[in-house]
Amino acid sequence: MKVIKFKAILLGVAISLAALMPSQAQDIDAIIQAAMDNPARAESNTSRDEARKPGEVIKFMGVMPGDTVLDMVSNGGFYAEILAGVVGDEGRVIAHMFPNAGMDPDNAYAAMIRNSDHMKNVVPIYASFDSLEVKENTLDYVFLIQNFHDFYFAPFAADVDRILGMYRSALKPGGVMAVIDHQAVVGAPSSTGNTVHRIDAAIVKSEMAKAGFELEGELDILKNDTDDPSISVFDESVRGKTSRFILKFRNPE
Repeated sequence: MKVIKFKAILLGVAISLAALMPSQAQDIDAIIQAAMDNPARAESNTSRDEARKPGEVIKFMGVMPGDTVLDMVSNGGFYAEILAGVVGDEGRVIAHMFPNAGMDPDNAYAAMIRNSDHMKNVVPIYASFDSLEVKENTLDYVFLIQNFHDFYFAPFAADVDRILGMYRSALKPGGVMAVIDHQAVVGAPSSTGNTVHRIDAAIVKSEMAKAGFELEGELDILKNDTDDPSISVFDESVRGKTSRFILKFRNPE
């Protein structure tokens, strides 16, 4: 009799949780939209929402209030501004910038973080790719947006194995790494990161798998079949309109 009652309790809990799920989905939709609609956001960022679709990306990755997110190469704060609103007062956004930004007392983005109430939960850090260190098991998310290719940009001379290993160590078990980048010609070598500032998604998947990450999903909302992947992303004919892949990787439990 007790077993039957226990099963009934479990069933009731399951039904209650299932009933909450649509409400939770509506809640996060509203939270993301409110963060995007915040009038305090910089116009230079809001003007790019349509082309970059950050709300859909953030929802796809699963960011929730209370999370800690590392926003890599955060200069300008396009994602950091929105993520700050999504994670809320109980969460934190770590905004990574390169050392030269930290050496500039008049750095506009650093001043924006200091002086903006909607970014009071944003913490700037300054480091090169190869000197960046984040405490083990402290991150829920890493956002690497249009910068994976920069690991192969000659002036940075990044150690890809080291930095991906650092991300994996810093992410909690089950944590997520979001990677968006400009698609290069399929089959092109990693040197396209140095020449046309693009990367083939296959290279990203291979390097992330080698680092121990699991590919959990892909989103094609930034795909553009009219883009010419053989030319630089800075070419005026494609700038801001490149075909980009969106990949969601998970740090295994």
